[in-house]
Amino acid sequence: MQVEISIKVNGQTVKTHVAEVAGTLEEMEEVTHALGKKVACDALQATVDVHAPQRPLFRKQAGICVTRAINAAVSSASTGR
Repeated sequence: MQVEISIKVNGQTVKTHVAEVAGTLEEMEEVTHALGKKVACDALQATVDVHAPQRPLFRKQAGICVTRAINAAVSSASTGR
């Protein structure tokens, strides 16, 4: 038996899985369970990829709680003003 599962996000097909399932009921259950796990992971990743803008892998770290007031206080303390 051929099983086909399509994943659509906003009406657009982003992933299609096709698998042959054969054997005893127990074997077919195991195959469909494994396919279900794979489809769930792929569906989650596909929705993240569609909705989330691509970000660079490495970014410069921003200072913690960087505000103008904190920067002014730090710079005046370091210059002794």
